[in-house]
Amino acid sequence: MAHQHVQHIEPYSPQFGAMIPGGFQKFMRTCVLWQLVRFIAINIKMTVLILKSHH
Repeated sequence: MAHQHVQHIEPYSPQFGAMIPGGFQKFMRTCVLWQLVRFIAINIKMTVLILKSHH
């Protein structure tokens, strides 16, 4: 069985096939305040789900 050389695909190149995040999306991913809000929201959702399952 012959070994073939695997061509590496650079990130964000046209061959990668993924969407490139825009400026607003990059900001939302790195904003600590937004991450804190999302963390609290997810924890509230999980708490409600757990409370409903125990009744």
